Amino acid sequence: MKRRGVVYCATTNVAYLEAALISAMALRKQDSEIPITLICDHPLLKQLPLQDFQITPRFLESDEIGNHAFSSRQIKTRLYSYSPYQETLFLDADILPFQPIAGLWDYICESDFAMVLDRLPLVSLCDHIAQEEKAYTLQILEKDAVQFNSGVMLWRNTPAVQQLFQQWYEEWCKFQRHDQLALVRAIHRTAISVTKLPKTYNTSPTDAAPLGLGTMNVHLLHCWGGMVGSGEFRRFAHQFYPHIVETAVELMTSSSGSSLLKS
Repeated sequence: MKRRGVVYCATTNVAYLEAALISAMALRKQDSEIPITLICDHPLLKQLPLQDFQITPRFLESDEIGNHAFSSRQIKTRLYSYSPYQETLFLDADILPFQPIAGLWDYICESDFAMVLDRLPLVSLCDHIAQEEKAYTLQILEKDAVQFNSGVMLWRNTPAVQQLFQQWYEEWCKFQRHDQLALVRAIHRTAISVTKLPKTYNTSPTDAAPLGLGTMNVHLLHCWGGMVGSGEFRRFAHQFYPHIVETAVELMTSSSGSSLLKS
């Protein structure tokens, strides 16, 4: 097992594979040495020359991911078993790196798990989860219980973290939709200590400007809100990494033999 590395997961939609590739290549520009693993269920993963960018592919077989509209979130709750690293940084496919992340690892020197607080940091404020699951969660936790954003997660390979992921998966199975409140419940049930990362490691474009955080002050920009599916992520990333985006799109297009990816 390697000491540390970064894991991406892109499932169900080829647009997420493209986004993860763009993100990973942008991260490679910031850090030429950090190992990167890209987990994906799309057959195109096998055709991409990822070794040219020091990216390791991990193909998910159909029996690993199942046939479920929210299968990507199921895989997310099981990432512990897919990571080949002793210390893992997970990044959502819609994360765009802007600064080196070497300092990030210091946050798990004395703890096992670290995340950034969600932009709506209390469970009572959660506005993107079905009311049924939110009500269920509030039966277990107080309204002022904090919630973290799972788009960026940093952890060490320890029994406590393994237990957390197992509990997270069990909590996710109760509703099988979103993963975030399931993670809040898992943290509560396992009583694991979570280190709070600075917002610069998981900031949305919406929040960056009011906070006075230009790209020079943001390490990891989280382009959530459907930007990948709409194609906005590609256009947004092109403003900062034109060569990387063009290279990624060309790789995807040439490997698939289709021109649809150029749209």
